[in-house]
Amino acid sequence: MYRTVNCEGYVAYRQNFYSVPWQRIGQLLPVRIAEKELIVYGPELTEIARHELFPRGIAGQRRTHQDHLPGRDRQQKYELLKPRFAEFGAEGVLFYEQMVKTRRYGKDEAARVLGLLSIYHRQDLQCALERAGRYRAFSLSAVERILAAQARPKLALDSLQTEGRAQLEELFRQSSVSLRPAAEYQELLLETANPDQENDPADHDEEDDQSA
Repeated sequence: MYRTVNCEGYVAYRQNFYSVPWQRIGQLLPVRIAEKELIVYGPELTEIARHELFPRGIAGQRRTHQDHLPGRDRQQKYELLKPRFAEFGAEGVLFYEQMVKTRRYGKDEAARVLGLLSIYHRQDLQCALERAGRYRAFSLSAVERILAAQARPKLALDSLQTEGRAQLEELFRQSSVSLRPAAEYQELLLETANPDQENDPADHDEEDDQSA
């Protein structure tokens, strides 16, 4: 299954929350549920988080690894977020840098902007960032207004089809089954065409007698 990392750096499962590295905010990631664990993989299909599952009936709880958090270092938080906005091109970097520069809680707003990827398609968010930049509107509220006016929220199935396709294709490549030589099937075909035991004609005679 897949889960989108929320703006706080957690994936949800059965109404509980499990941390992943904070810079993954907004990404749709593969999640595997084992008997007692939840394992999260990055887009490159390497394990990035592993947690003990909460028992059934428990809800609203969090499991957090401290090394997943950005810490209190403001520069570190800035550096963690910048590559994510670089994914949107030069306009994404410009928007991020101006948001951090002009907004009192710019980095927190930036994380919430990335969290919008759980609601809208990536190309829609990129267009919203570009439009906000043209009007010098470097804020979360401006991006939300643009998206509300011009974009349509994505369905969960859309998320899997668009953002999960690359991961699925990679999984299929890794687990591909090699083709067997056609000669190995020849014996099976011969057995099908020429059974070892043919029907006894006497059986047909008995059937004819019964039908008579």
